[in-house]
Amino acid sequence: MPSPALPPSLPPLGTLIPPVIFSIPLPRGWNCWFPPAAVDPPSHSTPPAGPGARLHKRMGEAVARVARKVNDTVENKTDSLDLANCKLMTFPIGIYKAMRSVTEGIHCISLANNELKSLTSRFVTTFNQLRELNLAGNYLHRLPEEITSLLHLRAINLSRNRFRHFPEHLAAVTTLETIDLEENEITEVPVEKLASMASLRSLNLRANPVNPEVRLLVRPLVPFDLLLSPEEPVPKA
Repeated sequence: MPSPALPPSLPPLGTLIPPVIFSIPLPRGWNCWFPPAAVDPPSHSTPPAGPGARLHKRMGEAVARVARKVNDTVENKTDSLDLANCKLMTFPIGIYKAMRSVTEGIHCISLANNELKSLTSRFVTTFNQLRELNLAGNYLHRLPEEITSLLHLRAINLSRNRFRHFPEHLAAVTTLETIDLEENEITEVPVEKLASMASLRSLNLRANPVNPEVRLLVRPLVPFDLLLSPEEPVPKA
């Protein structure tokens, strides 16, 4: 059975980044690129016409985008990896192998605007030299304890996720200067722990249902800028 082809400039994806899990359904016949458990058994040797063809094209574009970005980072030995807007539901396991020669040099990763529900300890311990981590626009609700091993992390963007509780492991990352948690569901803030973070300069909690007491935490009570949404006006009777 012939396999759908990627652009000729890219190596076979099956050897580069298996397995990749995307948020759009995988067209039948594409299981050569993915683990058997991730897809249905193939029933077509060619992609279907009409809506199926459009889906096939979208999937091919998503796969090629990830492969191209990984290739660019490895070949050019850049210090950043941008996998934003790639429709990922999990971090592709095969990337660990594909990037094993350059992980120590990766200082900035963006996984923004995907559909990640968790961040694994393996991700954190593999990319342990991170300075900036952008996870905005996902479905995260917690961070692994291993986040405390990022001894060089200066900025983390967790805006537009699903945190109900402040991720307190961040308070142990003493190098953090900026924490962005805008548009989550956080009510409580561990003020004493955050106040002890000597490097922290900005904490963005806009568009969170924070308790009224949090609004009283202004300088010099906390040694950083606390960004909150304006209070809702009290409706008149």
